[in-house]
Amino acid sequence: MVDCSYFPLAFMLALTGPKIIVNGMEVPMAKWGQTHIPVGPGQHHVRVATKWLWDMGPAETTVPVAEGHSTHVFYKSPAIAFINGAIGPVPQTAPGAIVSYISLGVVGVLILLQLLLACSI
Repeated sequence: MVDCSYFPLAFMLALTGPKIIVNGMEVPMAKWGQTHIPVGPGQHHVRVATKWLWDMGPAETTVPVAEGHSTHVFYKSPAIAFINGAIGPVPQTAPGAIVSYISLGVVGVLILLQLLLACSI
């Protein structure tokens, strides 16, 4: 089971979806949220990226699957383009989220300063 999600401020990614490749084969009908992928026991190479103009935020890992068990893998798309996503056995945080929050804060401060300047004239 691959659980894919994206950074909430990158809401435009909801229009796309993840691209999941297991052992070199693309998984059809991959979607945000949980995607069940039936595989046999053994080691499986999983690569996940976000569909965009290019494969944005690629991340890959090797997933061991035991006989009769399922394994959860969590993927989080990056908050900004041109960096890798995060993948692992536990829910991931969005890479680049701090940069996104800082840039949003700088823009907010600039707008606030502009409003204060406009009101003082």
